[in-house]
Amino acid sequence: SVSAIISKTPAIAWMMYGIHGDELSGPDAAIQLAYQLVAGEDSLTSRLRRELVICIHPMENPDGRERFLSQMQQWSGAVVNTDVQSIHHTGDWPWGRGNHYLFDLNRDWILLVNPESRARVRAIMEWNPQLIVDAHEMGALDTYLFSPAREPINPRISTNLLDWAHKFAVDQASALDQYGWSYYTREWLDEWYPGYGSSWPLLIGSVGILYEQAGTDGFSVKRHDGTILSYRESVHHQFVSSLVNLKTLAENRQKLLEDYYKNRKNALLGKSGQPAAFYIVPGENISRFNRFIQNLQYQNITVEISEQEFNVKDLYGYLQDNPLRKTLPKGTAIIRLDQPLRSLIEAILEFDPHMSSEFLREEREELLREKETRMYEVSSWSLPMAYGLESYWTASHPTVAVRQMDYIPKKSSPSNTGSAGYGYLCNYDDDAVVKALVNLLESEASVRVAKEPFTINGQKFNRGSLLLRNHENTDNLQNLIMSVSDKSGVSFFPVNTALAQQGPDLGGNQFVLLTNPRVALLAGPEIGITSFSSLWYLLDQELQMKHSILNSDRLGGIDFRKYNVLILPSAWSKKSYENLFGKEILAGLKTWIQEGGTLIAIGEAAAFIADTTTQLSATRTMRQTLKNRNFYRNWLEQKETLFKTYPDSIKIWNGGGIVSDSTQVKVVSKEQLKWLEKQDELARLFQPRGAILRAKTDGQHWMNFGTSPEIPVILYTSYAYLAMDPVQMPVTFSESKNLRLSGLLWPEARMRWAKTPYVTVERVGKGQIILFAGDPFFRAYFHGTARLLINSILLGPGFGTVRSVPW
Repeated sequence: SVSAIISKTPAIAWMMYGIHGDELSGPDAAIQLAYQLVAGEDSLTSRLRRELVICIHPMENPDGRERFLSQMQQWSGAVVNTDVQSIHHTGDWPWGRGNHYLFDLNRDWILLVNPESRARVRAIMEWNPQLIVDAHEMGALDTYLFSPAREPINPRISTNLLDWAHKFAVDQASALDQYGWSYYTREWLDEWYPGYGSSWPLLIGSVGILYEQAGTDGFSVKRHDGTILSYRESVHHQFVSSLVNLKTLAENRQKLLEDYYKNRKNALLGKSGQPAAFYIVPGENISRFNRFIQNLQYQNITVEISEQEFNVKDLYGYLQDNPLRKTLPKGTAIIRLDQPLRSLIEAILEFDPHMSSEFLREEREELLREKETRMYEVSSWSLPMAYGLESYWTASHPTVAVRQMDYIPKKSSPSNTGSAGYGYLCNYDDDAVVKALVNLLESEASVRVAKEPFTINGQKFNRGSLLLRNHENTDNLQNLIMSVSDKSGVSFFPVNTALAQQGPDLGGNQFVLLTNPRVALLAGPEIGITSFSSLWYLLDQELQMKHSILNSDRLGGIDFRKYNVLILPSAWSKKSYENLFGKEILAGLKTWIQEGGTLIAIGEAAAFIADTTTQLSATRTMRQTLKNRNFYRNWLEQKETLFKTYPDSIKIWNGGGIVSDSTQVKVVSKEQLKWLEKQDELARLFQPRGAILRAKTDGQHWMNFGTSPEIPVILYTSYAYLAMDPVQMPVTFSESKNLRLSGLLWPEARMRWAKTPYVTVERVGKGQIILFAGDPFFRAYFHGTARLLINSILLGPGFGTVRSVPW
């Protein structure tokens, strides 16, 4: 029986330390804990060994820890320094928080971008622990925080686990009280985002507990009250907390195992009206589809694949307002929710979880009174949206033959590439083609890209399809194609004629010749690490292309002429870039663009480039154009009308229907401008903080090749932009009513961001400026919008710049 098994089964504890490399006390406490558990002869330690299996992960981020320790060693001296502002304690860029690529691993639990995360999750799933401890550090002038959390709390977390968190906290507080140590719970800790090391455990049925110890950086620090906090004491706090949490687990072993079993058993039942299954449609981007499924499999989520097409009614999609009746194709992924990990599945797949009304009231009051947010993290994260995959859920189970998806090949098996009389073609829809394109360009192949769709030999090719003409390439083109095809898993189609059955012929000007991008990425203390990390990872791992990382401290001495693409990541603030780019450097940057460079600026960098003082871009931040805001919006509405108006042949040939050459734009008075400024300030206060918004793409623009007409975009910024011709706006946010897809977007913010550009492209001399309102490859998992950035890098120099004919 279940009770008999439980009575003989030890509880499992998983103790984790040091996911942020510069938080030193946890790993050292882990060593002390391991020694105590092995060598201790007291009654408590004996009981822990008897009733528990304890897994200790002493150092989750070895790269970050080693980097930070080397900095501490470099700056250590004979005299002890307790000043928290000293470099002894702060370290220097890029510090030690992140891993090798500088990712914050404590945001990666559901994203699983990094190998450290994937290995850790897989190991935890093999052990099925009832307790998971996640030990951290915080600011040196603080005290000690531990679970439970305050609102917002993810609604998929079982209430009995929150009760257990409270029970563990009471015991932990009692243990710390014996030493007279200061501590607190809740205050700033929430469990809304499911990708923390304390929230993810709660979603798999474990009690997840966070520690936050005031950090000393391996030394001692002096605090506001004049007391000295030693490193030894910080380690002691972590050790005592670990030991008492294990004590609570042992004392409640049987009840915790019973609840663990009941939670997983109840997950199989489901609730009426709630999602019963999610459906992920494979589409034309099979590589991304497989990658998504692999993420779920890492987390022990069962995925089934339909063996045939099937009809489903009452489908709810994230881009649809009403339920659909739809035929889903063979190969559709089905994720049933009657699984033991139902809470985790719902948390990472659901489109739009809602915060409690009570929290919304608290958050609004905090914003208005204190100008601060109570949100600790992004308000949305939906994986199907981030991957840009067609996805649905239903409240009923599907009736279709399925097979379980157990294995995903690392790459597709390409079709054999034969000889071609004219050249080779490849559709641009699959993500694998991107890496193939990088390989071709770096092999100095002559690659062209289709501006329009076409059909040849009965095969349809979309905009963005690649064309390699024999006469523009070397004699070994077939061997190169076969090598790239084998490496990437991408199929190339040989053609013997330039004559298309539909669309443009292959020898015409509708196929644009690409330029091999020579990419530079800016880095340094002023640059936002989370933005830089995803960009570096994109270039080095996703695209595996040559690139240079430029030190922001040496901007004045850099010869930009070596590069034709320069990427400016987001920064801590717009002012960071203002401090970096003096007049001479800015003038040099402008000359570089005018001579054919492609500048890509993201987030705060985009705000800097769009600022009127830089005089680089015709795109403007909204806060600087309030006086002319109506002019911009009237122009946008007129342009939308022109594109939507169907040509009337009678009016064209016989006259009539004269379009007025002037539009009345209301002039804003000084008093009205002051009012607009106050309203805009209020709207910025209610900015989207990691909300996912609906954006519309211009399918004919090269930046959107390989994307859908509507895409989810994550945005965390106070900047909105305005632009008009000749600035191109290939991606714009939707109208106010349909703008929000997921997460918290206050009504005050809807109008401000509605119909504004997410991306702008403008010609400057022979070059171009591309501005992104937010990070398109946010945390390296927003693959849907990543394609926009990839196109900017790979297609941009060919499509958006003017080049001379080679000598």
